[in-house]
Amino acid sequence: MREPIVGPPTSMPECTNCGAQVEGSDNFCANCGEPQTEAAQKRRTKQIKQAAKKQSGSSGSKSQRDEVITRVGYALGFIFVLSGLSVLPGIAGVFFLLGGVLLFPPVRLLTARVFGSPLKFEAIAALAGIFVLIGTLLFFLL
Repeated sequence: MREPIVGPPTSMPECTNCGAQVEGSDNFCANCGEPQTEAAQKRRTKQIKQAAKKQSGSSGSKSQRDEVITRVGYALGFIFVLSGLSVLPGIAGVFFLLGGVLLFPPVRLLTARVFGSPLKFEAIAALAGIFVLIGTLLFFLL
């Protein structure tokens, strides 16, 4: 039998992070997972950004304006609902309740089922204002 021909040992590249030997064609270190090529580094950075975006919220993080609108919607909604409950035996209470419930952010999101996308807060607030105005007029007139 013939002996296999053994050449001089070839030096394998080492991981830039942990120093383990990696194959020249490896994109990532098998030991620590560190990217070994620029393309692999870009891919990992993209995956990290996507995971962070997904974790902070499905459509990205809320802007400060959206956060304020959500809080104001809940605050005014509760005020109008409580006002409506206090005068509920009268017809004015119904209009206060309708105005208050419209301001709650989940109700705004439910409008997407009807209209295809949620109505803008300004439109919901105007409609709620009309209901509250009608309720106020009825309260003082009746």
